[in-house]
Amino acid sequence: MDLRQLKYFVTIVEEGQITKAAKRLHMAQPPLSYQLKLIESELGCKLFDRNGRNLSLTESGRILYEKSKSLLSTFEETMSEVKEVGKGVKGLLSIGVDQTCQSYIVEKIISMRRQFPDLCFKINEGDTFTLTERLDKKEIDVAIIQHPIEDERFDFMSLLPEQYVLITPEKWPLESPVAFKSLKDTPFLSFYRHRNCNTFKIINDEFRRHGFLPNIICDCIDLAMIVSLVREGLGVTILPRTSLNKFSINGIKILEFADCNIQSKATIIWKKDRYLSKTVRNFIHLFNESNAIEIDKMFVSL
Repeated sequence: MDLRQLKYFVTIVEEGQITKAAKRLHMAQPPLSYQLKLIESELGCKLFDRNGRNLSLTESGRILYEKSKSLLSTFEETMSEVKEVGKGVKGLLSIGVDQTCQSYIVEKIISMRRQFPDLCFKINEGDTFTLTERLDKKEIDVAIIQHPIEDERFDFMSLLPEQYVLITPEKWPLESPVAFKSLKDTPFLSFYRHRNCNTFKIINDEFRRHGFLPNIICDCIDLAMIVSLVREGLGVTILPRTSLNKFSINGIKILEFADCNIQSKATIIWKKDRYLSKTVRNFIHLFNESNAIEIDKMFVSL
């Protein structure tokens, strides 16, 4: 059995029918059926239970599918690593980022582009839950989210912390420094009101520490919309200071807290036990070049 046959088998499993698998593989159905028979004959067991055209895995088939996926993934990563040698860095770097952490990556992308002009980027916005799931599925290469990250699937490196600030309409009477208790009953605009969103958890826990919960009148997953609504006088919000760098501050005020020490602690994370391409490692190095050697020790050597 060779890798080509394993790819045929995996495709049949994912499509659920030989006809659909053959179409995806750009080959005729009879040769694909023949290859499946060869695999079952070599292994001496049935891999599928057949119900008309539809196929379902036997226990033996399930085991082969899991192992085949792992083998094919390892093979593809090995080829990628080998091809990088002597060719320089090029290709696509897919970065996941929480909207409150966007300020961390702008200069890094510009720096990477200057060093590696053949490199392209794909930016994927999302909350903690969405980004960690996409990273686990290898849909993105690396992600920057709000700390804490308590997930054994990932390695991580903490970035420089910054204070959260209060964002209010410009005409409202609140002034710096603001006492947190003054926010009681104040209309609050919540960014990412999701139980798996670290930004929401951090802010909500701070409200609880002061003895009350925020008067949330609006939930929104779009940071630009939140800022626009504050500017129009709908309410206030709490965000990391640098998350506002890309917005005009006309019509809003950015106020410090007198009795609130919560910090935005952004973290760059990547999949544990996964080969990290040279491109990904170069990107991570930009955040802490003094620890480049230690970071290199964390990637999986095949």
